[in-house]
Amino acid sequence: MSAMKSCPSPEGQFCQSCGMPMEGAGDEGTDKDGTKNKSYCRFCYSGGLFTEPDITVEEMIEKVVGIMKVMNLMPEEKVREAAGAFIPTLERWRE
Repeated sequence: MSAMKSCPSPEGQFCQSCGMPMEGAGDEGTDKDGTKNKSYCRFCYSGGLFTEPDITVEEMIEKVVGIMKVMNLMPEEKVREAAGAFIPTLERWRE
């Protein structure tokens, strides 16, 4: 992840679709049988299906940038740089 040198790398468990940190059981998505899914968050995965099955990696990056912009945790340019480098490396987006 050399493209993220100026941004900290996420630590711990995080969603393999959007990159959200999953800090508690309430953050995890669910499989078809209702069990917790440790790979995807509740916003991206529910009942064994992606909540937005047709979203592209580019659209996910824009979605994350929009959420982080509202949260005002870091400048938009930094969020865009970090999301653009990190999200394509997640399990859902690997080719």
